[in-house]
Amino acid sequence: MANYTTLSLRAAVALVSFGMTTTVVAQNADDQKVAAKRDNTPVEYVHVYGEQGKTTTATNLNLSLFETPQTVTAISRSQMDDFLLDKANEVLDYTPGVTVEEVETHRTYYTARGFDIVNFQYDGVGTPFAFGLVQGQSDTAVHQKIEVVKGAAGLITGLANPSATINYVRKRPTEDLQANARASVNEWNGYRLDGDVSGRLGDGVRGRVVVASEDTESYLDRHEDSTNLFYGVLEFDLSEETLLTVGHSYDLNEADGILWGALPLSYSDGTPTDYEVSTSSAPDWSFRDTEQQQTFVELKHQLSDKWMLSGIYTKTDTDIESELFYIAGSPNPDESGLSAYTGRYLNGVKRDMFDISASGYIEVGGREHQLVVGYNRADVEITGASYLDLANGYPALGSDWAQGNSPRPNFVDHDPIGGTSKVEQEHQSFYAAARISFSDQLSALMGARKAEYEQSGVSYGGLANTDADELVPYFGLSYQVTDDVMLYGSHSEVFSPQLFVDPQLRPLGAAKGESSEIGFKTAFNNERAILTVAVFQSEIGNLGVFVGNDIDSGVATYEPKTQESEGYEIELAGQLSDELNISAGYTKVDIRDVNGEVIPYIPEHMIKASASYQIPRIPALKVGGVLKWQDTITTTGATAKQQSYALLDLVLSYRLSEQVSAAININNLNDEKYYNSLYWDQAYFGAPRNVALSVSWTL
Repeated sequence: MANYTTLSLRAAVALVSFGMTTTVVAQNADDQKVAAKRDNTPVEYVHVYGEQGKTTTATNLNLSLFETPQTVTAISRSQMDDFLLDKANEVLDYTPGVTVEEVETHRTYYTARGFDIVNFQYDGVGTPFAFGLVQGQSDTAVHQKIEVVKGAAGLITGLANPSATINYVRKRPTEDLQANARASVNEWNGYRLDGDVSGRLGDGVRGRVVVASEDTESYLDRHEDSTNLFYGVLEFDLSEETLLTVGHSYDLNEADGILWGALPLSYSDGTPTDYEVSTSSAPDWSFRDTEQQQTFVELKHQLSDKWMLSGIYTKTDTDIESELFYIAGSPNPDESGLSAYTGRYLNGVKRDMFDISASGYIEVGGREHQLVVGYNRADVEITGASYLDLANGYPALGSDWAQGNSPRPNFVDHDPIGGTSKVEQEHQSFYAAARISFSDQLSALMGARKAEYEQSGVSYGGLANTDADELVPYFGLSYQVTDDVMLYGSHSEVFSPQLFVDPQLRPLGAAKGESSEIGFKTAFNNERAILTVAVFQSEIGNLGVFVGNDIDSGVATYEPKTQESEGYEIELAGQLSDELNISAGYTKVDIRDVNGEVIPYIPEHMIKASASYQIPRIPALKVGGVLKWQDTITTTGATAKQQSYALLDLVLSYRLSEQVSAAININNLNDEKYYNSLYWDQAYFGAPRNVALSVSWTL
């Protein structure tokens, strides 16, 4: 079936390109010149859902979302503000086609089209992914929008994975003075304060500062979270042609009473457990503190009215300190019989990344065509150390394990070989892409990335030496049927280096495969809203699939698998009218392993829809809502099942004056009880119905 689908998709791509005359839609000359020039005052899309401006996430070419031959979902600042999406997990849980697998309170997998998302970017520049999952709770206050490109984006990131690429687009300074602030509270004794000030500081100098502070308890017993964030960025006009940008962010997330693993899903006699939503296995001494600092320097130089030279250097330091408590086994019906593992862990990741590219337009055959060439390099150092209490071990747990009374061990034992990890990675690649215009209707997008990857060091007693060298091609085609209708197809090879180790603590190496997509896009309201219908198919081999933690070191281990995915997506996002904004999508995905077995923790059917509507007769009042629905899932071993469920959120906001507005957000209005994820054989419940109040001020 997979081979037939692959051939069908390739045949359809060929028909799009050759059966309808010849290629690309070239922008008119004025639009092209504007696109090639530097923009000193980035547009603030504060009222529109989605994002219909230019994007470089998929191709590094200056294309609109309508022109990009892949499914692109953009979550704008307006959407984040309306629904209080203050954490990356919340934004992605709101994003059509994406599942957020919260296996623990502060470690999360993201998936799209059946595969884990391991591709991340900042402002369109790929970031090497160190861990098999996301740690901590990344704050969104620094982002102007978050883009998600479905399918492989092998053209501009060395981590070409058939799931999706997430691009975090940072806020930039504005020419005019802008300022806003917000205060919010929730029913778990939580508060949040954030502010954002931007504007001109002098002749040719602009700046922006974003701050946020949050402290809250939780619906989970003994769990508390705090965030302190600072982001500052400066822009300097060195000349009419040259723009220098310097920025730094600091994000500290501290969490107490956190889960390592989660709750058992069945008793020793096979009957399912059914704990209270607030139940947690974490004692109050457990914690995970995640500190990330990121500095970037960007230089853009306009070589001519049609060519731009860009270079960016980014340095990121992430330090994670944790003390963790894990329960193992299936309890007896009286809750006795469980055992525990504990550990203190120090983890760090240092990344130095550099990307330089030249992009612009060339004229061949009387038509203008877009071209980009570039070089990317990243040096990554990953360290880890574990500290245990080997002398005392940990006794069997009593039936009161959920009360959090388990004492803190004496974490003094450290094995300098088996309890230490230090891995160095070197990523470098050359890439080139062109958008070739053959006619006023048909365009071809083609390119390739020559990626080289070297890894050396030790990971908890095992050698981590591996390397890979791969040419990753990409091509896409688009045919503009009318001004508002675009047919497209795209295909990319898959090449994804992995830090994962197998149960013998040996490195897995890179996963490889291919990904294809065909579809059409229809624009509404002058491209302020776009409907996308896409059919996709992907196959990937040597993919690391989690199998468990190593008993001695606690390191997550993976087995290489081959998996195939196919399905379709329907998305509608943007401003349908002056009053109505919408972001909605339906996803159908069939993900199987090489033996044809369904991957059971991925929902086959999923709907995510959100909208806001400003009441015409009461212009100060805006109402909004979110619907999230997925069908039945189970754990891999079918030890537990989550029946299909729907979650409803509601927001009401009222503008008290030109500068001040107030809002009430009600999440999980229907008070659904559901598991956050069945990715592992343990799970915990999502938040029950809860209410947050906020007051916002805008200059």
